[in-house]
Amino acid sequence: MNTAWRVWDGEGRMYYWNDLGMSLEITGGKWFLWHSWGDGSRAKVVESDDKGAALMWHIGSLDKNNKAIYEKDIDMLDEEPMIVVYENGHYGLKFHDDSAYFDDSVDWEECDIGGNVYEHRVLLEGAE
Repeated sequence: MNTAWRVWDGEGRMYYWNDLGMSLEITGGKWFLWHSWGDGSRAKVVESDDKGAALMWHIGSLDKNNKAIYEKDIDMLDEEPMIVVYENGHYGLKFHDDSAYFDDSVDWEECDIGGNVYEHRVLLEGAE
């Protein structure tokens, strides 16, 4: 089971599964990101109901630069931005015109991840 994740807080910060003190809780279709302190207390950082917040899973593959690939990453292969998506139980790449291809058609090791749709919107400017 893949347990690597990242969370966009909707306000300009990305959190990762291996950030010190962070934990993800999923309960009844909702998720919560917590920061735990050394004294045993914890504070909620962001949750699924927060405006602009997003939970993204690592797809289990690395790009050509050995970089982990997550949902909502932007593949810049051939300088044509494609977004990593998860639909109907499969990962794939979606073009700006909404066409996509999935799983067996994607050679993930050839992808060139240039960023993600939250932190690097400029990569999509020519495609939208």
